[in-house]
Amino acid sequence: MRPQYGFDLLVVGAGILGLAHAYAAAQRGLKVAVLERSATARAASVRNFGFITVTGQEAGDCWQKARRSRDVWAEVAAAAKIPVLHEGLLVTARRPEAEAVIDAFLATEMADGCRRLTLAEARQITPALKDGITAVLHSPHELRVESRTAIPQLAAFLAETYAVDFFFGVEVRAIAPPQIMTTQSEFRAGAVIVCPGASANASAERCVIR
Repeated sequence: MRPQYGFDLLVVGAGILGLAHAYAAAQRGLKVAVLERSATARAASVRNFGFITVTGQEAGDCWQKARRSRDVWAEVAAAAKIPVLHEGLLVTARRPEAEAVIDAFLATEMADGCRRLTLAEARQITPALKDGITAVLHSPHELRVESRTAIPQLAAFLAETYAVDFFFGVEVRAIAPPQIMTTQSEFRAGAVIVCPGASANASAERCVIR
């Protein structure tokens, strides 16, 4: 492989975190390349259940970022034709103490768009709910996608729509911007973002960013 030059940003890792950085940079008009040591993204990005969860996140900055993340996912899923398999969330209560928790949550700013339902009302959304439920919290914010197909669809969308370059089967050996040495070639970029995931091997962990 010949040396690769002319990138504004090089992202190491084609999991969801790497793709998110690539998407944000490409939207700003940057020339982006993504390096992935495997033939396709795997590990945590495709082992989870694809839930985009808002309700129940910690109050404050964490919840605000969860809402923003959900909005970005809704935007990207529509543009990349990624099927949204499920929308919304139901939290059931069977005891007065649990009902009190629902009511306390509804009194916070995080309850924006949420509502308390009776069992009969909740069964209009999910008929399979069992008897004995005394109250239900409904949130419209949550989304679920199939992560095993959503990740490659998102990568294809970035390549086709934003001309993001993807290099699979390329393992990074050393990073000293603007130079990035890999098992295949030398890359050069103005900036590097490393998103190797929790299962990064020893060589990735030894990469030095100066």
